[in-house]
Amino acid sequence: MKIAITGAAGFLGRALLKELAGEHEIRAIDLEMPGDLPEVERGDVLVPEEMEKMCQGTERVIHLARARWEDGLASAENEARIMDTRLKGSYNVMKAAGEGGVGRVIQISDLCVFSGYEEEVMVGEDFLPLPNTSAEQQAVYLSELIGREFARLYPGLVLTLRLGQLVEVGKLAVGDRFEADWLDLGDAVAAIRRGLEVDGYDGMSDWGLYDLAADVPEGRFSLLKITSGRFGFSPREDFAAWRKEAAV
Repeated sequence: MKIAITGAAGFLGRALLKELAGEHEIRAIDLEMPGDLPEVERGDVLVPEEMEKMCQGTERVIHLARARWEDGLASAENEARIMDTRLKGSYNVMKAAGEGGVGRVIQISDLCVFSGYEEEVMVGEDFLPLPNTSAEQQAVYLSELIGREFARLYPGLVLTLRLGQLVEVGKLAVGDRFEADWLDLGDAVAAIRRGLEVDGYDGMSDWGLYDLAADVPEGRFSLLKITSGRFGFSPREDFAAWRKEAAV
């Protein structure tokens, strides 16, 4: 399968490259071109022509690109970069994908859109997002709406995966405090792999929307849709040792 990955030099992008490169033809793009990832090409999601080129002959796009807060920049500049990359970037990627005949865009979103709910409330895909007023969370939420609109224009094109806070279980210390939104990096990669192959979405919608965090007792995030529906994915890591430590 021919797969393009935006933001490929980041934490999740690197893990995906390692997982998928041996089986698929990967086109990896990022604004950064680290020396240890020679396969990454420079590409800017804010340049429509570059996204059109990326999508030519591509079957799947995994859209990870985002801007992070940089301490050396003014707040207004940081906020503009974060919003532009999420919103204009998502628009450019999805427009190019729809017009270019790409079969699916996997849009990586974040469970932070539920931060406004009390911790004891179990939330799911049918809950209205309640992000805080930060540029980061507003950008995540608004980019999901862009995905929803492109799914209306191109039914089935967009699969939005809301992921929890990514951690590598093998690198956690014994004393690290468990957080309700933890998700092992390996489970995130496996879910995206499943998203490349799934043949349809659950419910009446042409927009795939799924939440994913670790599957833990009395968890904050409902995983019913992603585990029991057509997606059929269950995370393996439940962080039992760290949950036990947190309960002490």
